[in-house]
Amino acid sequence: MSAIITYTANPAIDVWAQCDTVVPTEKTRVRDVRYDPGGGGINVARVLTALGASALPIYLAGGVTGPLFETLLKRTVSQSEPITIEGDTRLSEVIYEQSTGRELRFVAEGPVISAPEAVRVLDHIRLTLDQARAGDWFVASGSLPRGLPARHYLDLAEMAHAKGLFFALDCSGEALHTTCRGEGRIDLLKLSKSELGDITLHPLTDRSSVERAALELVANGRITRVLVSLGPNGALLADSEGLTFAPAIPIEVKSTVGAGDSFLGGFLFGLVQGATAAEALAMAIKAGSAACLNPGTQLVDKEEFERLGQGF
Repeated sequence: MSAIITYTANPAIDVWAQCDTVVPTEKTRVRDVRYDPGGGGINVARVLTALGASALPIYLAGGVTGPLFETLLKRTVSQSEPITIEGDTRLSEVIYEQSTGRELRFVAEGPVISAPEAVRVLDHIRLTLDQARAGDWFVASGSLPRGLPARHYLDLAEMAHAKGLFFALDCSGEALHTTCRGEGRIDLLKLSKSELGDITLHPLTDRSSVERAALELVANGRITRVLVSLGPNGALLADSEGLTFAPAIPIEVKSTVGAGDSFLGGFLFGLVQGATAAEALAMAIKAGSAACLNPGTQLVDKEEFERLGQGF
């Protein structure tokens, strides 16, 4: 079985709590507070670990909150590689308002990475990939903190391919545009519908337009697979074989926090298990759905994941 290395440049301590009603300027008493290690690659590693796959998360952490993040992560994964930085690891907050069913999400921008730290990050990852096996996966997921260049993920893709690894990407904004327009190869690109429209500059009004846009990305030869999550409308995969579609699983959604990361984790879990594209896509739907069954930042429970495959 292939191993999966994940990378999170801007992780977060995710704080979740619930309250009756949020009233501006007044104290809002919250309860059932929980703290989880979060951020794109961290969440992917948590999902893979929960499902029984081997995952090694690499991440940047530092300041007064860095040690707390590391402590929380050790509760969920068996191994990890922190890269110490000076800035504080960010906190993100999610408040569930019971009276309305709304989730209020407050996401901090994170630390500033200095130029020497940016060089050290690349050196550390290069040494880690030296120990990886050809055919393993390197997954870059999440936002970039200030100070890291928009081509950071493009540099990592080149580094991974030089070591014989597959490269998967899940990001947005300038980093997504820069990586997709570069010269390097992307073996798996995970996108939301809005991100797909953003980088292809197409209005995505229906499923046919989504399919055409995804196939267009594959047609350029640089991107091997495009995985698109469509929320309650399912998901699709575009590759050289064409299109694969999977419908959503009807569930009662308690939270969408981490659903996209869980979706990607489920797909990668399928790939390293030797599943076909259709089977891996079904696992992605199951993992994303399982995350939505849990409030806040709890992500995937393996028993729920398995029950979803039995008509749960």
